[in-house]
Amino acid sequence: MNNRSGFAFYLFPVVCCLLLISSCAHKSAEEVREQSRYKTYKGELNVDADAGLEPIIKQEEEVFDYFYDSVKTNIFYKNEKEMFEDFKSKKSTVLLLFRELEKSEINDLKNLDTIYVRQLPVAYDAVALIGSNDFDDKDLDMEVLKKYFNPKNSSASSPRLVFENQNSSTVRFVLNALGYKEKVSPNVFAMQSAGEVIDYVSKNKNVIGFIPFNQVSDNDDDRVKKTLERIKILSLRAKSKEGQVIRVSANQSDIAEGVYPLIRTVNTVTRNTYDDNLELLLVSFLSREKGAKIFLKAGLMPVKVPEREINVNEAPVSGGQ
Repeated sequence: MNNRSGFAFYLFPVVCCLLLISSCAHKSAEEVREQSRYKTYKGELNVDADAGLEPIIKQEEEVFDYFYDSVKTNIFYKNEKEMFEDFKSKKSTVLLLFRELEKSEINDLKNLDTIYVRQLPVAYDAVALIGSNDFDDKDLDMEVLKKYFNPKNSSASSPRLVFENQNSSTVRFVLNALGYKEKVSPNVFAMQSAGEVIDYVSKNKNVIGFIPFNQVSDNDDDRVKKTLERIKILSLRAKSKEGQVIRVSANQSDIAEGVYPLIRTVNTVTRNTYDDNLELLLVSFLSREKGAKIFLKAGLMPVKVPEREINVNEAPVSGGQ
């Protein structure tokens, strides 16, 4: 063996070892990056959400916490008055509402503590009308509902109109949609929760319940399946974009088409800062692909619908006539 071939003989294993070490180091770095991709944010995040959003936001929270397990997320379900008090005092730094803020509310926040807010809608929900399985809704529409809510209507034959809570945003939304502000029919009642409304409606024939659609929107949920065996989602007469009379209800399709008259927006509110903070992390999650897919699967409509990939078999087709 000459000196040149001997040198090559000893150099070869050294080069292999170096390449192996380099490969392992590179792989390790990739693994570290993959493992830490969702762990760059740390801290505690306090969020106030409308109580009517609890079923859907609990699903969002579960997935958010999985990806960002170094963030401690505290979500409290309250009425709007309590939520605004927490936001003003900085007990919570994110609000999840069923609407956008009014100009007067934005100005109040500015005057209080020079709070400039950032708002971003993330999904569309609705107020669902529910009744017993034998409730006859063939003549029901917004005008009929308006008559039912009229302060002068005390007829015993009119259905009872039941909400989940007198302080809920659902009451305010429905009254505004029908053109009422304060006084309504004595046939309007309030329970303590959506569950109580569902239970009351299922046991009484002449009752219309008003609840957030996300309470009954997820058809894959066993709880929702059992609920829909006890009650039904009522439909309304409405007009299509072409002017034709159609029947609509609180469902994903009619919400997507915008033909159901009681659609409302799930809106996020945060302080307008330039920090890449936990608040923006949550809002971004809700508004982008992962959060949007959860809204979609639960029967709601995300503001930004995620793209769907369709895999088509590209193999040659054989056989056939």
